[in-house]
Amino acid sequence: MTHAERSHTKRRLAERYGLDVSSEEIFRMAKAIAHGQGRLIEHQSRHVDHWQLVYQGQSLRLVFDRQRRSIITALPPLI
Repeated sequence: MTHAERSHTKRRLAERYGLDVSSEEIFRMAKAIAHGQGRLIEHQSRHVDHWQLVYQGQSLRLVFDRQRRSIITALPPLI
């Protein structure tokens, strides 16, 4: 994951969920998804999926790249 991708994910988590997370926390979220600790919502493409993950008591909607094993972005919460 590049610096720009990490920055994007951090901004989206802050903007959409009010979370101020570190790069290490994003890595832990990606690791949790890679190990099946979350709920698969849908397949976006061959390598990209949408996941729901509970983190710090909040249900997050995250876009995860299976091939790179990294989080691409955070989607807005469902209302």
